[in-house]
Amino acid sequence: MNDNGKGGGWTVRAKVDGDGEELEGTLQRILITISMDFKSFMLLPFLVLGVLSANSVLEDEANALKHFKNSIAHDPTRALLDWNADSTHHCHWTGIHCHNVTKQVISISIRQSQLKGQISPFLGNLSSLQSLDLSHNSFTGNIPIQLGYCTQLSMLLVIGNNNLEGRMPDNIIELKQLTKLFLMNNKFEGSILNSVSKLEMLSQLDLSGNRFNGSIGDSMTKLTRLIWIDVSHNFLSGSISGTAIASMMKMQIYLNFSNNYFTGNIPNEFGKMEMVQTIDLSNNNLLGPIPVTIQGCRNLQSLDLSGNQLSGSIPVEIFPSLKYLSNINFSKNQLEGDIPESMANLTLLTSVDLSQNKFNGTIPKEFGSNLALKHLNLSYNSLKGCVPDMGIFKNSSAIGLLGNPSLRVANDNKLCTFSFQSNHSHQTFRKSMLLHAMLGSLALIIVLFLGILCYCYVRKQKVKKSEDPEPEYARRLPLKRFDRKEVEDATDGFNESNILGTSSLSTVYKGTLADGRKIAVKNLNFAEFSAESDKNFHNEMNTLAKLRHRNLVKVLGYAWESGKLKAVVLEYMENGNLDRIIHDSGIDRSRWDLPERVDVLVSVSKGLVYLHSGYDFPIVHCDLKPSNILLDEIWEAHVSDFGTARILGVHNQDGSSVSSASTFQGTIGYLAPEFAYMRKVTTKVDVYSFGIIMMEFITRKRPTGLTEDEGIQFTLPQLIDQALSNGINELIEIIDPDLAYDFSKNHGVVEQILQLALCCTRMDPNHRPDMNEISVSLTKISKKV
Repeated sequence: MNDNGKGGGWTVRAKVDGDGEELEGTLQRILITISMDFKSFMLLPFLVLGVLSANSVLEDEANALKHFKNSIAHDPTRALLDWNADSTHHCHWTGIHCHNVTKQVISISIRQSQLKGQISPFLGNLSSLQSLDLSHNSFTGNIPIQLGYCTQLSMLLVIGNNNLEGRMPDNIIELKQLTKLFLMNNKFEGSILNSVSKLEMLSQLDLSGNRFNGSIGDSMTKLTRLIWIDVSHNFLSGSISGTAIASMMKMQIYLNFSNNYFTGNIPNEFGKMEMVQTIDLSNNNLLGPIPVTIQGCRNLQSLDLSGNQLSGSIPVEIFPSLKYLSNINFSKNQLEGDIPESMANLTLLTSVDLSQNKFNGTIPKEFGSNLALKHLNLSYNSLKGCVPDMGIFKNSSAIGLLGNPSLRVANDNKLCTFSFQSNHSHQTFRKSMLLHAMLGSLALIIVLFLGILCYCYVRKQKVKKSEDPEPEYARRLPLKRFDRKEVEDATDGFNESNILGTSSLSTVYKGTLADGRKIAVKNLNFAEFSAESDKNFHNEMNTLAKLRHRNLVKVLGYAWESGKLKAVVLEYMENGNLDRIIHDSGIDRSRWDLPERVDVLVSVSKGLVYLHSGYDFPIVHCDLKPSNILLDEIWEAHVSDFGTARILGVHNQDGSSVSSASTFQGTIGYLAPEFAYMRKVTTKVDVYSFGIIMMEFITRKRPTGLTEDEGIQFTLPQLIDQALSNGINELIEIIDPDLAYDFSKNHGVVEQILQLALCCTRMDPNHRPDMNEISVSLTKISKKV
């Protein structure tokens, strides 16, 4: 400490030696040179104490994680191999994510790692923990009461799909910030709903597949933010509170109370859930009629009331309002009367099961003219009259009509009845089925054998032709590793004036290499990428080196320095991205007629076909949107940013897994429902996003923020579906005005594109086409304009 002789000011120089790496680093950074008067100098001890305290917290957190590892009895995948490594800060351990400034643990994600053991109570020492995901392992024992001390838990508490048991700790109510609670598929028991009802911030709740008891009572009325609830496969009982259901008006996605012991009537208040898409009350002991108020669920796509004791007739009033309904299951009840024609007229209806009831009317002929219908089961009722002879009724494997003694079908002027089978015919049927099964198995073995031979032959031919250029797929070349100086020089030190685009995960800069080539440098944000992603980064670079397609943005190389730089070097696209083309009012739109737009969609579809099926395993983009579709100097479209999801570990090499990356959220409006809410990843996630892009390109309307005159929000697919249903006059009102001239000549083509887009955005991913089918359809459409 020296007196500088000026106004009594002092210069204080301090250096503290110690064993704590964090302490030494912090003091060296902030306690080097401080100019202050005497009073300020007196604060120095408190500053030192603060640093010492922070260091102590970090040591406690590191020890808590080591205790967690020590509680693991079996780690077959070596997921925790780098935990407790003295040479590595715990923020860099696999599955750990820390705060940028405080370095405290805010997220733990160790899922699908086959871990066996108990959850350590020392996790309660992680006072800043916001997200915990231990799902899909083999943890046993109870949830430690100490988890209730992690009062900052907000993003996620996922310990589902383990072997945990016992009761939930009472102090779970202390987790006031919790928005998502997933405890599914364990062996938990006891009453939990009263405790859960105090977690007023909850938006998603999954307690399914346990042994919980209790009821859906009035205490649930505080859960007004819920958009997803699944309490199926438990021992819940009693009547369902109408007051509780009324409080869930914001329910947007999924409600599943199935496979419990609920009694009483279905509350009329279900009709207040205008935005809910799935309601499943199956396999309970519910009584009474189907409430007419269900017509208020105008966004409903799946309704399952099967396996109850419902009675009366189906209200004919409900179906005109439920125009998005695709799945209806009312089987195994005591419903009677006629099957409403209005049900059969639902244009999106794909599956209907009304079997094992007491329906006694005729089969509505409208079922036969419903082109969307793929499955219809009317077995074991008292239906009468003749079976319609068109549409689905011509496909015997798609319909069920057994057990209707008075039902007849005209066949060569003979009447064939659908009565119960006799013992003799049943035995004959079983023998026939056994013979068919044996023949089928033999045929399957032959087909598999031939398939293996064909596969080996094709692979052999590919090896022979690997030296030859292909029309669309260029030779697969290794990626160049750029050093830090090269990319910094190219981008003028990552100068802000060179920024092409930003997101929470990365910033993209325009750059020019020393040889004059223009490039784009995607600099990944370290704050959003855990240490675990380093391994994924290098694996993904090896994959990207092998991907070459004319409709993918070329990856030229990468730059990487541990803890300092993680960047991907890309081909530069002269004409920007599709989002700018669609929505920027300053763009010259004269060139964007219908043929040009279809060409772009064809190009994008071909790029996605290659990602999904042109490599050794499917590569799912997971964040497809207009800003990730770039245009080169001749305006040909290229898909970009297709490696980020894999770097973050969102999906594995099979292209189909459940995302564990809380940092990768995708983009609202383009997210497929199964990915947005269940983190389920398949190639159909990209199909959904592509369908939204098709709609957006034709209408120039963004997928979010749409409202009707009454102020009610709706989605872009709903807008398209309504316009298509109401005819050409309404359709012309919603398309891009710049397409008005094309529409007058080619309105049939526009309708085809939008119909295809609707197919892509079906709620059930199994009902969406694959990208190859979409690409073929678009190519055919392109020849008509």
